[in-house]
Amino acid sequence: MTPTGVVNIHVAEREKLRFERGSVWVRMSAPELGVIQPLTGLAKRAVTEFNHAVAREFAEYESTLDLQPFVDALVRWWSAFQKATRDAWAKRRWLTEEFIVEWDTSLGHAVSGTALSMNQRRALAARVSGVEAEAVNAAFGDWNVRSHAADQNNALVNLELIDERSFFDRIEKTPLTDEQARAVICFDNRVQLVAAAGSGKTSTMVAKAGWTIRKAHASGDEILLLAFNKAAAAELGERCIARLANADIPATGLRATTFHAFGLRVIGEATGEKPRLAPGLDKNNGVGLLADVVRALRRRSPEFAARWSLFQNVLGVPMSAEVDPEPDAWDPQRRRSGYRALNLDIMKSAGERAIANWLIKSGVEFEYERPYEINLADAQHSQYRPDFFYPSTGVYHEHWALVPGQAEPPGYEGYLESSAWKKRVHHANGTTLIETAARDLGSGSLFAQLEHQLRTTGIEPDFDPDRPVPGSPLLTDREMLNLFRTFLAHAKSNRLEPAHLRSRVSKARNGTPDLRESLFLDLFDDVREEWDSRLREANEVDFEDMLNQATDLVEAGRWMSPFRVVLVDEFQDASHARARLVKALVNRPAHFLFAVGDDWQSIYRFAGSDISAMTEFEETFGAGHMMRLERTFRSSQELSTLAGDFVMKNPNQLTKTVRSDRSHPAPVELAVVDTDAGVTDAIAQRLSELSAAVSEGSSLSVKILGRYRYEEELVPRTRYRGLDVTFQTVHSSKGLEADHVIIPGLNRGGFPSTKEDDPLLRLALPEGDDFPHAEERRLFYVALTRARDSVLLIARSGRESEFVTELISDGVISLLGDHEAGEAPERCPQCGRGLMVVRQGKYGPFLACNRFPACTSKRSITS
Repeated sequence: MTPTGVVNIHVAEREKLRFERGSVWVRMSAPELGVIQPLTGLAKRAVTEFNHAVAREFAEYESTLDLQPFVDALVRWWSAFQKATRDAWAKRRWLTEEFIVEWDTSLGHAVSGTALSMNQRRALAARVSGVEAEAVNAAFGDWNVRSHAADQNNALVNLELIDERSFFDRIEKTPLTDEQARAVICFDNRVQLVAAAGSGKTSTMVAKAGWTIRKAHASGDEILLLAFNKAAAAELGERCIARLANADIPATGLRATTFHAFGLRVIGEATGEKPRLAPGLDKNNGVGLLADVVRALRRRSPEFAARWSLFQNVLGVPMSAEVDPEPDAWDPQRRRSGYRALNLDIMKSAGERAIANWLIKSGVEFEYERPYEINLADAQHSQYRPDFFYPSTGVYHEHWALVPGQAEPPGYEGYLESSAWKKRVHHANGTTLIETAARDLGSGSLFAQLEHQLRTTGIEPDFDPDRPVPGSPLLTDREMLNLFRTFLAHAKSNRLEPAHLRSRVSKARNGTPDLRESLFLDLFDDVREEWDSRLREANEVDFEDMLNQATDLVEAGRWMSPFRVVLVDEFQDASHARARLVKALVNRPAHFLFAVGDDWQSIYRFAGSDISAMTEFEETFGAGHMMRLERTFRSSQELSTLAGDFVMKNPNQLTKTVRSDRSHPAPVELAVVDTDAGVTDAIAQRLSELSAAVSEGSSLSVKILGRYRYEEELVPRTRYRGLDVTFQTVHSSKGLEADHVIIPGLNRGGFPSTKEDDPLLRLALPEGDDFPHAEERRLFYVALTRARDSVLLIARSGRESEFVTELISDGVISLLGDHEAGEAPERCPQCGRGLMVVRQGKYGPFLACNRFPACTSKRSITS
C-alpha cells in the first residue's frame, strides 16, 4: 500500500524495484515489471520511513519462508479435521460438543509455540494458496471449529427432516412437529429440552429413544430412561416398547425406572447388599415418619419440647427488628390492624405478640395496654397505656421499637422524646418499669433479659409447652412437620452438614446470629440426629442418603454404568442429589444426556426438587444445546399467553413463547362469592352450564383443582349429564388435562400459601429464589394450564388472592356476577397489592382494600 495506491510485488522480483528521489518527490519504478509509481508531496523524512516500511514488509514476508514445517502441520490438522467431519456426515452423526472441544484443542496445540505478528500472518496468508490457505485461515482467519460444526449440524437436521419423515410421522400416534423432530435429531452430549405444558414432551422422549437405536447411537440396553415416580416410569417404558415395536425398532433391554429404584440397584450391585428404604417414605414424603421422630424427642427431652413450642408459638413466622410480617387480625375496639396472640388479644406489633405468646406459655398473667394507674390525659394527649401490665406485682413493661443502627425507628418522629417522657412518668410516680427492645428479639437476648427482669420483680416464669391456650399457634403441627421435612430433604440432598448450615446463618447488625434461624437449626440438629439414628438401627436409608451413596459409588468407579445415553423426564423436579447422580452417569467420553422438563412447572420443592437443575443446566452438566418445545397441543393461545405472562413475571424463570393453533377468547373467568356455600353454588352453576352445552352422545371432562385436599368438601355431589367431573389437588394434577378447569380456593393466605416460602429454606438451598411466591406462582401456572378450553376461578369477597388481584389489574380475566359489564375493581392505591372492594359500615357502603387488615386503605363511595 502506497499513499497513492496499491502495488503488488512478488518477493522474487524485489531486486528489480528502484527508487528515484528528488527534492520533493519519489518515483518507485520497475519498468520491466510495469511499475512506475510516483509518490509526490512527501517530505524527506516520510520518504525514508516509506523505504523502511517497504523493507520491513519484505523482511517479514521472507521470514515466513521458514514457517513451512508449521504450515505443513496445519495442513495435516486441517486434512484430519476435514476427514473427521466428512466421516460424520457420511454416517449422519452429530458434531458434538465433545467433538468441538477435542478439535479446537488440537488446533490450539498445533498453533501454540509459533507466535506470528499480524504482518507475518498477512504475509503468510498471501504466500500460500489452495489447501495451505484453508489451513492457515483455520488457524488465523475468521473460520472456527464451532461455527463449522454448527453449520454442518444445521445441514444435517434439514436433511434428516426430509429423509426420515416417515420415522417422525410413524413413531408416535400423531406425526411429530418440526420442533419435536429437531430435538430428536440433535444428538449433542448435553441437550436440555425446555418443554411447555401440553407440548408433547413424552412423544419427543419416545421418539428420542427410537432414534437412538435406529441411528446406532446406542442399543436398547445402553439407554437409561429415568422418571420420578413408579406410574410415570411404567407409562414411559410401556409407551416406548409399544411405539418402537410399531416402528420395527428393536428395543431389547430398554426399560424405564425411577431414580429411587435405580439408586438401589447401583448400591446393591456395587456393594453386594441392596439397602432397604425406610417404610413410609413414599407416603406424604415421609412426614408421618418425621412426626414419630418429633413425638419421641418431645417425650424424651423437656428441653426439646420447650424449644419446639417456643418456635411454633413465638417465632413461627419470619420477622425482624426492622420489618413486621403482615397483620393478620383487626382490633375493633382500638380500630387498628394487629397480630392475634395465643390468648386471642390483638397486639399492635409482631414483636409484642411474640412476647405475649412467651408470657402466656410461661404462665405469666398480664394485661395488654391497660391504662396507667394515674390519669395523665390532657387536651392534647390521651391517657398513657404501657404495653404490658403484670397485675400480680403491679409492674409495667414497655417494648421499645428500637432497631440496630438507628437512633429511633423509621416513621416515628419524636419516638425517643416520647420514650423518655414515659420513663420520667414512672420515675416520678414510683411505679416499676421493665424494658425490652425490638433489636434484642432478633439476636435472641430479649427473652433471657425479660425472664431476668421478671424474676427480680417477683414473677417466676415457667415455660410449659403443653400449657393449654385458647388461640392457635403461629404454625400448626402439620406446617411445622412439613417445614422440617422439606429442610431435611434439601440439607441432605445438598450434603450440608451442621457446620455448613451454621455458617449460612445470617448475622444481626451487632454480629449476633438471628434467633429464629439459630433456634430452628438447634431443633433441626436434634431432629436430624434422631432421624438418622432410627435409620441406622433399622438398617434402612432415606431417599437422599440412598441417592448420595449411589452417586459416590458411580463417581468412585465402583459401579460402571452400562448406559451411554440417559434420558430424564420431568427434569424440573430433580433434586441436587438426583442431578449429581445424572452427572456422574454421563461424565465420560461419548456419553449423552437428554433432559426434558419445564421450569415453569417446578412445584415439588417440599419434596426436595431444586429448580437450579433446569435454570443452571450448563453450569452443572457442561456446555451443550438448549432446545424448546413451544407449541402446545392443549390450551388456547389466549390461555397460554395469559398463563405464560403470569409465570414469567419471575425473572428467574427460563424464557419461552408458547404458541397454540387454537383460540378461545376470554378463557379465564372469576366468580366472587360471600361464603363457602357460595363456592359450592358457583361450582354447581358452572357445571350446569357446561352440562347444558354438551350435545347428546358427547362428553366433557372437568377438573376441580384445590390448593388443599379439604377443598373437595366444597364440590357438589350431584352428577351432571355428559360431564366427567373429578377433584384433585393442583400438585397431583400435573401432567393431566381436562376440557375445563375450576379452581375454587383463590383466597388470600390460601393460594398463594403464605407458609410455603419460609426464608429458612434458603439455608439449605444452593440459591434461594427471592421472587415473591415463586413456587406458588408456578403452582398456579400448572393449575391454569391443565385446561384445554376454560378456567373458572372462585374467590371469597374481600379475601381475593393476590394472584386474582394481579390478573384483574392486568385486565386479562373476565368477572362474573356484579361485574358482567366489565367493570373491574381498581387496585389499592396504598399497598398496590389489593383490590378496592365494597364494604358495609354503620354509615353505609364504602370502598376498602381487600387485604384488610394487612392494609387499612379505605375511602367513601362517590356517586
